[in-house]
Amino acid sequence: MNILSISALLFFLLIGVFVVDADLAMQKKTEIKTLLELSNHHATFAVDPVLKNEGVIDLMEKEALARFDKRMLENGGYRREGNKYLPGKHSVTTDSLSFARHYIDFLSWRNDHQLFLRFDGSDVSFDRVVAGARRQAGGLLQITVVTEKGEELRLAPKTMVGPSHIVIAYVNERPFVPILPAHAFPVVSVEEVKW
Repeated sequence: MNILSISALLFFLLIGVFVVDADLAMQKKTEIKTLLELSNHHATFAVDPVLKNEGVIDLMEKEALARFDKRMLENGGYRREGNKYLPGKHSVTTDSLSFARHYIDFLSWRNDHQLFLRFDGSDVSFDRVVAGARRQAGGLLQITVVTEKGEELRLAPKTMVGPSHIVIAYVNERPFVPILPAHAFPVVSVEEVKW
């Protein structure tokens, strides 16, 4: 084989590695999204029964987080420590997931909300929450995550249909080949509190 053939072979091999790595990242994003949705759905059944009898839907946040943790462990093998979910040996990611959560209550869900979060390279946390105009059909939820490099990631806006529990996870995982960039992306789940 001449040098040109070897160069072409290495070039196509490198392209193949990029394609496989991008495909793995998309699969992880889809699986993490599904995991958050299932866990958050389970969490939103933690409604205060006394207030419910009075016609007020309010989430019992401590119970909701416990229910969320239970599903993250059962469905994904993730165990919570602080504001991170640590993966088990069969989890989708090999690195931990940093997360933040916010509850928009019975009185506020018709208002627009802008959630601003920051990822510092290790943890995701809230910078601020801004409530806006009131909409009869339900408020518009906009989420922005600023990365450690200052890049603003805006997630697709969502319309709330009732009191909502919001969970934002940030995946920041080493690539499967060290020369490639990390798999870093936010994932959000917005679930209406179940009555």
